[in-house]
Amino acid sequence: MRAFAFVCAVFMKYLTVIRHAKSSWEQPGASDHDRTLNERGRRAAPAVGRFLQATYFGGGGHAPLMPAPERLVASTAERALQTAQFMREAFHLPPSAMRLESRLYLAPPSIVMDVVRDCEEEVRHLVVVGHNPGLHEFCDRILARASIPRMPTCAAVIVGLPHEYWGMADWQEAQLIAYATPKALERRFPVEYKGISKEIGDD
Repeated sequence: MRAFAFVCAVFMKYLTVIRHAKSSWEQPGASDHDRTLNERGRRAAPAVGRFLQATYFGGGGHAPLMPAPERLVASTAERALQTAQFMREAFHLPPSAMRLESRLYLAPPSIVMDVVRDCEEEVRHLVVVGHNPGLHEFCDRILARASIPRMPTCAAVIVGLPHEYWGMADWQEAQLIAYATPKALERRFPVEYKGISKEIGDD
């Protein structure tokens, strides 16, 4: 993993794709766009962010495996915005590094790709926060030799793109670097990440 990051860092772009954390359906009168995170979502989002920061982005006292995130783009839906805010804080990004993108609300894969291609070229590592099923389909289509079994709430996928420019991003070219879910973190680290996923069923 470290060797891969060292060799490819010169010319690669890095993309982290995150589905919003678990949201609440117990808000009478609220539209889908305005639904907020529930208690589990508010636990999972900062936990997943801390894990990514410590494991991959240099926050764990060791050299980073890749450039740290520089730009965070999120759907305008409240649940995505709240998730993105937790991620921004975990990644130690200033508020100016985050922007909302209305195209990402319930976006299909083609629109997610458009958002990625529109990223500023000086950014080495982009984070996108959005929704299923579009994000899951996007990840499956952009990967060259891997697939994501599922994309539960607050799942994170990190890929490397073999280009110097975001505008050159295309399907079936990316290399899978990491795939993390709240359930996987809680199973592996039951004390540190307690209560961030369901005990049974779909998380």
